[in-house]
Amino acid sequence: MNEADHAKAGRARLVYDQFTARSSKDDEYKDWTGYRRELTDFVMRTTPAGGSLLILGAGKCNDLDLRKLADHCGAITLSDYRPETVEEAFARYDLAPSDTLKTVASDYVGITDEDYLEYTDRLITVMEKLADCPDLEETAGPVESLEIAGSELAKIAGPELAALEETLEGIYRRNAAYTVDLGNRAYDNAVVAGVHSQLNNSFRGLFQYVRKDVEERKGEVPLANELNAAVFRMTGKHTGDLVDRFNEALFAAVREGVVYAYEECIIYTPEGAATPAIGTVDGARQAGEAIADFPVKEKTSGLWPLSRRRKVKFEMTVCYLTVGEQQ
Repeated sequence: MNEADHAKAGRARLVYDQFTARSSKDDEYKDWTGYRRELTDFVMRTTPAGGSLLILGAGKCNDLDLRKLADHCGAITLSDYRPETVEEAFARYDLAPSDTLKTVASDYVGITDEDYLEYTDRLITVMEKLADCPDLEETAGPVESLEIAGSELAKIAGPELAALEETLEGIYRRNAAYTVDLGNRAYDNAVVAGVHSQLNNSFRGLFQYVRKDVEERKGEVPLANELNAAVFRMTGKHTGDLVDRFNEALFAAVREGVVYAYEECIIYTPEGAATPAIGTVDGARQAGEAIADFPVKEKTSGLWPLSRRRKVKFEMTVCYLTVGEQQ
């Protein structure tokens, strides 16, 4: 590896570390008070007292009242990719790990840090190529595919885009045999809320960090919207597989049922907009489709105010699935 390659690899690591260390600028615990109360009440209403409960993607428990659930359940296991964040939940609710309140590190996807670093490195290459191309103007909106005739993006950075897509396809191929292990009939019930939409979202989240890095060094990245749409197309065709694999492990882990909550739609009101933009959510859409044949004991809807600062809310579908009848 030559000096330039070393420098770029180091930059990819820097950007990726910034992404993994990110923290919200919103006060979710305060902002989600109503949503947390409604979701917690739904869990307590649909799951028998004294049973064992698995909470997936637990994080800081901003969306679930851990104190109330600890009183309701016989045992709780908090599952998260970054279990250190759960320590904040314990502190917030004045609880401590015990035989009946445990934390487990769980990877629901299996894509590695090395995979994300390889992608980050490739994406930096594409964006730098665009930033170095003079006299380009951003397109009015994203396009659906790179195959559109006359795409400026493909004309300018065709080889780099091809390498990026090849990298992503290689990552998904290597990942195809990964097994999500949540245990076999280990819990009476489980809660999964807003997790499906995150399974395949890191590549798109990294996009914004790479863009910020390149623009700070080289100025505006032309055609960034078109590139963002291309990355969505490249990654989005694999979302259904990740959702299916995750659900298979989820339903295998419980004996009775699952409180299953997913984003029915996004409600986004950007600055200056007269009316909000409303659309479906990748991952959540597939999550809804995946449970079409499951018996639903109870169902409701609610509003999840994800980010006050970004003016993003989600209309949530929340249901209790009687998984035991499917086994």
